[in-house]
Amino acid sequence: MKRSAYLLIIALLCFQLLLSPAKAFTLQPVPAQAAGKYADKIKAFEDFVRAQMATERVPGLSIGFIKDDFMWVKGYGYADLENKIPAKAESAYRLASVTKPMTALAVLQLAEKGKINLDAEVQTYVPYFPKKPWPVTVRQVLGHLGGISHYKNPANELHIKENKTTREAIALFENFDLVAEPGTRYSYSSYGYNLLGAIIESASGKSYGEYMRENVWQPLGMNDTRMDNPTDLIPNRVRGYQMVNGEIKNSEFIDISSRFAAGGTRSTVVDLLKFAKGINSGQLLSKESYDAMFTSLATKDGRYTDYGLGWETTPLNGHFTIAHSGGQQETRTLLYIFPAQKFAIAAAINFEGSSPGAYVDRLHQLLTDEPWAMQAYTADKTNAALYRGLYASFAPGMAYFDRYQKPFTESREELGAAFAYFNQALNPETAASDAAGALAKIRTGRHPASAHAFTKVGSYAAMKLKERGGANSFNAYAGAGAITFFNDYIELYKKDASIPQEFRFSEPVEKMLSSWNQSWAKTNTPYVRKLFLSEATLDEAATNLRKSFAGAQMYPNVLEPLLQIARQAALRGNRQSATKAGTLATELYPQDDTAMGTLGVIHLVFGERAQAETMLKKSLAMNPQGLASADGLNRMAYQLSGAGKAEQGFELLKLAIELHPKAANLYDTLGEFYMNKGEKQKAMEQYQKALEIDPKYPNAENARAIVKKLAS
Repeated sequence: MKRSAYLLIIALLCFQLLLSPAKAFTLQPVPAQAAGKYADKIKAFEDFVRAQMATERVPGLSIGFIKDDFMWVKGYGYADLENKIPAKAESAYRLASVTKPMTALAVLQLAEKGKINLDAEVQTYVPYFPKKPWPVTVRQVLGHLGGISHYKNPANELHIKENKTTREAIALFENFDLVAEPGTRYSYSSYGYNLLGAIIESASGKSYGEYMRENVWQPLGMNDTRMDNPTDLIPNRVRGYQMVNGEIKNSEFIDISSRFAAGGTRSTVVDLLKFAKGINSGQLLSKESYDAMFTSLATKDGRYTDYGLGWETTPLNGHFTIAHSGGQQETRTLLYIFPAQKFAIAAAINFEGSSPGAYVDRLHQLLTDEPWAMQAYTADKTNAALYRGLYASFAPGMAYFDRYQKPFTESREELGAAFAYFNQALNPETAASDAAGALAKIRTGRHPASAHAFTKVGSYAAMKLKERGGANSFNAYAGAGAITFFNDYIELYKKDASIPQEFRFSEPVEKMLSSWNQSWAKTNTPYVRKLFLSEATLDEAATNLRKSFAGAQMYPNVLEPLLQIARQAALRGNRQSATKAGTLATELYPQDDTAMGTLGVIHLVFGERAQAETMLKKSLAMNPQGLASADGLNRMAYQLSGAGKAEQGFELLKLAIELHPKAANLYDTLGEFYMNKGEKQKAMEQYQKALEIDPKYPNAENARAIVKKLAS
């Protein structure tokens, strides 16, 4: 494609007329120069896109943002490689799980109309769904607290080729046992959202697709959003791709109707941003319903799940944030919305071997001048736990104030109790003498179980700091981070006698924060905040980061982009870049188990088994539930296989079994890998071993069927 085509900016102006929710938004295209103040940022982003897509071998990408009433969307690469059809703003991708927030909105609409009671049992609307040992409510299913199973046998359930009716889609899982008592454990479930689709049909008297089109998509002007159907003629449908043995191939054909309300839609990035615009403008639902939608649910023991009614709710840089990602054959999607800023970013790619995350991260960084999710790192375990508590007050506290423009509580008694909890939980002297007790308080501090103590403290400090410095000064904390935020609050209350003594920190906490700030102020530099790591900048960044972070007690954590570079380079067979990035990660963050484990996997990919074993054992010792756990290595083996590194995935499984000889699922996966190689006898032996270790492990029923078939 010619360079001039890349530099063409397809910009759209999205504005909301003061109309009733039943009327659609009007979108009008504007000339490229209307990018205005964003033009330089978009040019820098496009330079990044070209390099990143080449590195990741992504066939096609569509991405865009909306800020207030300005919308920009553009496609890069190809929607169809074989026929050289360019990706564009209007390219239609499978949405996968980004469907879920739309389904949730429809449920809440029907609840507002009195047709659904969120706290009623699901059988009220879907009587053919079998009763379970405990009641399961609509609200619980919306928040993945209903105990409904996710995919139980992915080898079969994720590869369905036949069209499924709603009744047939429910039949796939209706007899599965609940994974937990409802309300006790967050367990993500696409099947749960299929059940919600059936509830929508029952309550509305319409098919899911018909209801969504008439009540969600058309009112928001989402005219290119529809149920995906392989036989329909869909304008601008992209083709999907996967990586097989290092080569890009067409994605496997599946019929996605079996996941209809969980991930069965197709749409464009333009329509996703119209959806975001509708949410930011308060269309289709009442303020009260949106408030419920965006608020994390909590388990019965008082712990937030960080998932509301259809949305992930984890704050980004202290901003009130809702988000959802999606992934299935042919597609990867991502939608981030920042309601208080009237800002959203959406992206979709037609490649299973990557993620739109890096593109969203970079666009966000350029548009906001903020790093993506910047936190601090320290090698000291006690300080690491204490910082975790500090951030758990900063992020939700800032986000609460960002959302409501007021502190969590105005009760002097409640706030005093919250500060007392904070001072006790983050006391470095107590943490040193009773690490387990301190960590328990830190882990609980932001949750309802502790009466939201950390959020109360953080939101009050946010209010006071905004009162002092105004909006621009306040917004800078998104990049400055938690340490600067709380040190500034200390400086503020020392000069402001009106702030009561009980709303201040204890002397040990003040000293700790002052000590941390001496390092943080020197290391969290403008260079680091603007840094976006890539293979091209790795050598320069390594020199600067080593110099900047040397001897520091606290410094910025840029681990994830380093590991992303290392993983991508390893999958492409670039030993030098993979090892360089992985080694730098372990040098800068020596106590991080993911860094250590990733370098171990990289060694294994390049045939260095002894080094791999050493690194993975270190990682496992640091965190038994981390990357080097049985589940973590099992996932890595699948990822390697899916990226065309089947033999390396096979070797990783064998090493994983040496580290976890009692993990039945590892033997099951090894059996599957042997089957893929055509070695049926060895496959049967592995399935039998898995059943011997644990006759009731999750895939046991399928394993028995395979063994029976192989033995006959």
